[in-house]
Amino acid sequence: MKVSLFVHELSGNPIVRAYPIAKAIEYLGHEVEVLGLTYNTDKIYEPYKNEFEYKTVRSYYDIRWVIINSRKLSKLATGDMVYAFKALWDSYFPALLYSRFGFKRRLLMDAEDNELWDAFIGNGFKDIFKSKYYPINPVYNKMLHPATLFARRKTVACTQLQKRYGGEIVLHGPDFEKFNPALFANKLTLRKKYNLPEDAKILVFAGKPVYYNGLPFVSEALSKGNENWHLVLAGDPNHPIFLQAKETLGGRCHLLGYIPINDMPEILKLADVAPIIQTPIPTTKMQMPAKLLEAMCMAKGIIVSNVGDLPQLINSERGWVIPYNDPIGFNNILSDISDQPKMLEDKGNAAREYFIQNASVQEIAERIRPYFE
Repeated sequence: MKVSLFVHELSGNPIVRAYPIAKAIEYLGHEVEVLGLTYNTDKIYEPYKNEFEYKTVRSYYDIRWVIINSRKLSKLATGDMVYAFKALWDSYFPALLYSRFGFKRRLLMDAEDNELWDAFIGNGFKDIFKSKYYPINPVYNKMLHPATLFARRKTVACTQLQKRYGGEIVLHGPDFEKFNPALFANKLTLRKKYNLPEDAKILVFAGKPVYYNGLPFVSEALSKGNENWHLVLAGDPNHPIFLQAKETLGGRCHLLGYIPINDMPEILKLADVAPIIQTPIPTTKMQMPAKLLEAMCMAKGIIVSNVGDLPQLINSERGWVIPYNDPIGFNNILSDISDQPKMLEDKGNAAREYFIQNASVQEIAERIRPYFE
């Protein structure tokens, strides 16, 4: 069976969640094709650009062009089933068209974010009025939302999205056999490879920084103590949030640039801790960061803020949970880790074990297997 995956904005990072689900479908023995719009560019999101043979249509970031080009995109699909990622006009709408609203081909839908009105509460209502043609303006999302009833089965990223859409919670983690710390060189060898300090403790963040994922908090907290801890950032080296962290920490902040997804296990292996300090807003309460699941798979120490489903995954056995905006508590944890390396190892191993049982590509495959029968 061939499955057509329609993914929101392939020039951006939404492919991050679709990728492990696509790999799970392949693991079940099915073929996949990945389709999506790119905005004002022909480029696919850099870390994933070589992972699939993508089918794309270039579009302006304008709802009128999105509707026109989504029709074009739907005509490129050749699958027997359809899987739409995000209930948005550039992914769900072409999936509706190609599946004939689920009547001609089975239609599945995945929800990983809060796309409706409350996503803009706390983010600033000005986002609603940025442009009357903004393609993810919640006015348009509300218009499309009733059509989610045409999806035969649904997968979601967290508890709050399950309350909204129903469906199965699927955590989008990597293949635990590939993201296996035992397969990679030791920390010192990898730090030499990436020209990183060999004797420092390292925090790592990989991905697209946004204002609510806590990097300013981490860099500010590090600037006030724990001088033996360094921050490694993988992603766009010219992003303002990365540049601000570099300005705050100076030589204790290291910008690696974009790292291909298949090289991410090395970056995680050389690090000690992955901080996931989400800001408590409606958006983050309906998210599950992929970087958290990758860090769990690689048995990293993990510090999360008490937001959404994060405390359910990372409890006292598998990491550390702190209130948001608690730099003293954050630095105290880093000090404890420096003094008790065995504790870090134990929590990391427990996180990996939990991941294997609940979030790996293999587990995703088992959870979605009935959808393809």
